[in-house]
Formats: sequence, structure tokens, C-alpha cells
Amino acid sequence: MSRIVVDGSVGEGGGQVVRTALFFSALLGVPVEIKNVRAKRKPAGLKKQHLGVVKALKYLTNATVEGAYEGSTHLIFEPKTLKSGAYRVNLETAASISLFLQTILPLAFFVPKRFLIAVRGGTDVDNAPTVDWVQRVFLPILEPLARRVSLRIVRRGFTPAGGGLVSLQVESRLSQPLFGLEEVRTFARRYLNLNRLERGRIEKIRGVSVAHKSLQERRVAERQRLAAVELFKERWNRRASIMNFYADADSIGTSVTVWLTDDKGNVLGADSLGKKGKPAEEVGREAAQKLVEDFERGATVDRHLADHLVPLMALVGGAVRVPEVTSHLRTNVEVAKLFVGDVFELDEKERVLVAKV
Repeated sequence: MSRIVVDGSVGEGGGQVVRTALFFSALLGVPVEIKNVRAKRKPAGLKKQHLGVVKALKYLTNATVEGAYEGSTHLIFEPKTLKSGAYRVNLETAASISLFLQTILPLAFFVPKRFLIAVRGGTDVDNAPTVDWVQRVFLPILEPLARRVSLRIVRRGFTPAGGGLVSLQVESRLSQPLFGLEEVRTFARRYLNLNRLERGRIEKIRGVSVAHKSLQERRVAERQRLAAVELFKERWNRRASIMNFYADADSIGTSVTVWLTDDKGNVLGADSLGKKGKPAEEVGREAAQKLVEDFERGATVDRHLADHLVPLMALVGGAVRVPEVTSHLRTNVEVAKLFVGDVFELDEKERVLVAKV
């Protein structure tokens, strides 16, 4: 099979190119060569979090790999077929488990029989959605593809130490691996419907406010929660059900993740992280404000979910309205085209992404 060559400097030229290209390569069994890896980042090249994805996919697909080392700007990945099994991955420090799952989670639903993975790293870190967001917003879209699925946050991991632990178990509907794009599409279309252009009325607003156990005396989790609840009440006159709790972790940190469901079946979420000098109330308000902004723009997916859905839309088609057209979104579309053809239409003015397959 001929190798697909991906220019890692395309679009935003970051890790998104690597994650999306590896997803399609592993899923479709297509060899890929990625040049100029993370060319627009300083320093360029693969980081530990990307190597964690490569390592997991190598075992998951019996792949032959070249250039898989820190700082590498040239990666060759030649997979075979997806296989069931149990895996452990350590991303080290506070590399984002959520960005790791952006590739691994949707792939897990196409692994025959059973898939288990435990991954260590950061659960609530900068420049990535929280794992709570993955669990409450992204996972429910994928769930129909499996007989059973469980995604558990075993231990929190904040910046800089990380040390979080997340476990994923998927009991597949498949007894044998799928081969090629058409087999994958036929299977996925039975269970996924990504036509989400119509925004509905809000049904429920939920959330979780998390803080390191050392912050309990200052009631940080409660203050974050109350600030988010008050903003939803002020802006929408709606009651939000937000839990708060304290976690043991190697580094001190906090987060707030909120999500809503509407009567059209859409789920949108948002999050915010605490840091030294940032009041707890600001963390709570920030998460709530992001969600309010995305929903009030008429979006049917939030700012994180738009990026995550591109590979799935490339398989089953669909239409979504995004809160904004980002460089990540454009980049994902460009990389997807290399594997599935020119199936996307992006209306930047209306903020609508359509995939016709």
C-alpha cells in the first residue's frame, strides 16, 4: 500500500497534525510519513505526549515505526491491523491525557473484542480540555459504537508534576478487525449521527469543581462552584448542578468543567484551570462564561468538540455549527482530506462545517 505523506507544517503546524494523521493511519491501515513535525512550534519535533500516542499505536497495530524519539521532525508509521489487548502508557510529567485520548479514544471503538488502557500524565493541564470534558462531552458521542465503555479518572494530575491516572475500557461490537475506509464507514454509520445543525433549548447544566486537597481549608472548590452557578443564574436564570470535591495529586491545582444538554441532543462543554494568583471565583466564572459564549453564538458543538469531531465526520458525514473557525479546525480538515478525499465544506461566515460522504 502506498504511503501517505503529510507535511507537518500545514495549517497551525503543531501536534494536531500528528494526532489526526496517526488516527487515520491506524484506523485505515494506511502507512504515513510525517515531515516537518511541529514545524511551527519552538522547539519543533515530537514531544513526550506525541511519543506516548506513537508508542500506544505501535502496540495496538503491530506497526513498524521510524523516527519515534523526542525532537524528531520526521516520523514514519506503518501499521497493520487493530488488535485487542491491554496497554499501559506513561506520558511523563504533566503531558495531557486528554490530547492523548483525542487519538486513542475514537480508535478504541474500532478495536475488535476488548480494549483496555491505563495512561499516566496530566488530567487538568494548560492548552487541552480536562479529562472531565472528555468524559462528559466527547465520550457520549462515541458510546453507541460499543457494547460497553468505561472511562475513569483514577487520580488527578495537575501541572507541573502530572502523575494523573486514567483508565479506559471498551467492549467492542466487533469480533473481527475492519479493513479499509468503506468497511469502517459502513460500521460507523450504523451508530453515529453527526447531523447537528439545529440548536435546541437548554435542558440541564451540570459541572464539576475540583481542587487539590490542600486547598480544602480555603474552600476553593466550593468558591469555584458558586461562582459558576451564579453566572449561569445571572445570564440565563438557570440552575446549574455542579459537584465539588478535593483530590490528592502530586502538584497543587484546580479546575472547573461545565456542560449542558439541549432538547435536540446536543452537548456542549467548557473548562477553566486555576493557577497561583488567580482567584477561585475567576476560575468558576471563566468556565461558565466560555459555555455561555459558545451556546449563545448558536453553536451545536463547543470550541473543543469541533476539533475532535472532524475525523468522525470524515467517516460518517454530518454537519455542525461551531462557535468559531479556528486554525486547529482548518488543520484537521486539511489532514483528513489526505486520507478520505475532499469531503468537507467549511462556511466560515456561517461557521458551519459539513462532511458529505
